[in-house]
Amino acid sequence: MLTVLTSSSPLGHPKPKHRLTVEAAFRSVVQDALARIETNARGMRASGDPEHLHQLRVGLRRLRSALRAFHGILEERDTRQLRRSLRKLSRKLGRARDWDVLVERLESAKASTHLLLKARVQRDEARAAAKEVIASKKFARALVAARAIAPRQSDQSMAEFAGAALARAHRKLMKQARSVDWQDPAQRHAVRIRLKRLRYSCEFFAPAFDPRRSAAYVGGLKALQEILGELNDIAVGRGHLPEFAASAEEAALVAKLAPAWARFAKRSAFWQ
Repeated sequence: MLTVLTSSSPLGHPKPKHRLTVEAAFRSVVQDALARIETNARGMRASGDPEHLHQLRVGLRRLRSALRAFHGILEERDTRQLRRSLRKLSRKLGRARDWDVLVERLESAKASTHLLLKARVQRDEARAAAKEVIASKKFARALVAARAIAPRQSDQSMAEFAGAALARAHRKLMKQARSVDWQDPAQRHAVRIRLKRLRYSCEFFAPAFDPRRSAAYVGGLKALQEILGELNDIAVGRGHLPEFAASAEEAALVAKLAPAWARFAKRSAFWQ
């Protein structure tokens, strides 16, 4: 049975708080992301389980987020091309994930046989293309480049470095969400991207802070992210299959957004 490596898998355990350095935290995060990517890439080659692709893409996002969150101790020339390569790879794999999710939704909704067959054909083609991506030299080179990154030693404590990084990510999220129209899929998606970046950064830097406060804050992020994720799946599904409709579900989710955001916006930052 193939392992699907997720965020709950026993990898990258942080060092005790008093010994944690910024450089050590970066290495731990990168090792965890690479292990997730490589394990689930192997799973994709040998299995049709869509969770492998999902977790591989999570690993790629976490790796990209780490390069962003820890940029203060990284050489720009070492990471510029890697960030670009990871972004391109993620986009190519994203199409296969979109069709996996759409087929699952259609099956749950007991869609017509015609619509299901049409979606499954597209899903199978997208999966084949995704396997070509992970077998490519570009994919292999990106992982080698990620493993070779050598962070500089920081003159800040972990808490100081983390506090500045988290404040920056939080500020960008709040700016993106200012005057957002929750009815607009593109605006929702932009907020969702910022939200995920903040969540990953919170998880990267949580060992430097009170675990109860950080866990509660991340829990709030996850709750909001789930609503935005469901809405994004609906919007993407409609874009791929115009026949796909989920208006009642979409309306109910949109109705939850404003109060969910208001609750999150009131949360105190655990890094302050």
